[in-house]
Amino acid sequence: MLTIDSQAVHIWILDLARVIAQPALLERYHPLLSEEEATRLGRFAFPKLQQHYLATRALVRTCLSRYADVAPHAWRFAQQQNGKPYLVDSPIPLSFNLSHAGDRAVLAVTRDNAVGIDIEQLSRKRDWLGIAEHYFHSSEVDALNALPEAQQHDYFFRLWTLKEAYLKARGTGISTGLDKAAFHLDRGQVRAQFAPELAVEPSEWHFFNYQLGDEYSLSLACHSPASSTPPQLQFYQSWPLATDQQSELPTDILSNRLSEPAAGGLPA
Repeated sequence: MLTIDSQAVHIWILDLARVIAQPALLERYHPLLSEEEATRLGRFAFPKLQQHYLATRALVRTCLSRYADVAPHAWRFAQQQNGKPYLVDSPIPLSFNLSHAGDRAVLAVTRDNAVGIDIEQLSRKRDWLGIAEHYFHSSEVDALNALPEAQQHDYFFRLWTLKEAYLKARGTGISTGLDKAAFHLDRGQVRAQFAPELAVEPSEWHFFNYQLGDEYSLSLACHSPASSTPPQLQFYQSWPLATDQQSELPTDILSNRLSEPAAGGLPA
């Protein structure tokens, strides 16, 4: 059993391609689903989408069971009015958030605090400069335009994932306005500015951004009303219900693939 408190956030990383390559393992995930999840699974038109959904539900359920004496299939979920999921009748006050892109899924787990996580695949095709000019804060657009062209693409996705993580932690979504929280990345630090109408106490919010290999940008937002000290992050690799030799492992094996020009150093 893993212990976790309000001063820590655990981030679980799942290689979806690795799971999909194991059909027998995917079959073991079906009994974990609730009736509602099983119904939703059947609505996906394409096998790959079904497989990703099945694997991410297994990720959430098995990881949560590492913190409490609850069987993976027994967790119950509900949604806030804005759609953000939360636990029902959990024996401990866990908060979690899930994101996936390409062949990676990430799950953030903490205790007592609100948390949001977002991952984006850097090769994703989109009019990133047009999006920034139309939706981002003017100071962020200025920072983008001041960079060499070769760096602008990655910087956009750092900003985008930070915004998504923040809005997911708030539970409001992008309807709040992507320009209401402006992020500045400088010398390994993430600074945030908030519009007055958000009524935010900046010292209660903590942000992190990492590159996951060369393919993904990963951001985390954590709201810690009881502490102004940034939480300690611990990264794990997950392969739900695999054998002991190939199950969840602390990701010192991934640390060489995680660069952090926009956040503090990786936790030991």
